[in-house]
Amino acid sequence: VFFKEQVKPLGLAGLVSGVVGVMIIMAARFGGGVDMFGVGLCVVGVLALTLATMVLRGATSGGNFMMVVGLQMLVGSAALFVAASLFETPRVDMSFELVAAFAYTTLVPGLAATLVWFYLVDRIGTVKAATFHFLNPFIGVLIAALVLSEKLGWLDFIGVAVIALGILAVQLSKQSPTSS
Repeated sequence: VFFKEQVKPLGLAGLVSGVVGVMIIMAARFGGGVDMFGVGLCVVGVLALTLATMVLRGATSGGNFMMVVGLQMLVGSAALFVAASLFETPRVDMSFELVAAFAYTTLVPGLAATLVWFYLVDRIGTVKAATFHFLNPFIGVLIAALVLSEKLGWLDFIGVAVIALGILAVQLSKQSPTSS
């Protein structure tokens, strides 16, 4: 909408399918006393990721991905500092677990995943890359099942199938016709 990027009807159907798939997966989890404040924070996170993707989509064309990732982390840390100042009591208990968690969070999702994300956006485009975000709820549920022994239900698999079809629809809608 903001960049006037054309989305074909198949792509629009794919985007709607992705949202429906996420709703199928998440609907089963809203019945057990979910913390709506936490859900609200997740929504804010999604909006922040969307804004970062749109703002920085042309920034990777120069090839200096590390600088872009560093700037994104700096801006993100400033926003989190404001939120932490409002909602948290500052306290640091230095431990191996804290250092390991900080190092992992900084290097894996913070640096490596962001770097992969920008390469993906640069290679296949914003819309095609963004559709893979629909997989995040299922991956989160899958990790919870593996690590925390949470249950996976048949609705989770139906939801991921709907999401996969939506991703496929968007990818096919953005494909250039080939001449044979």
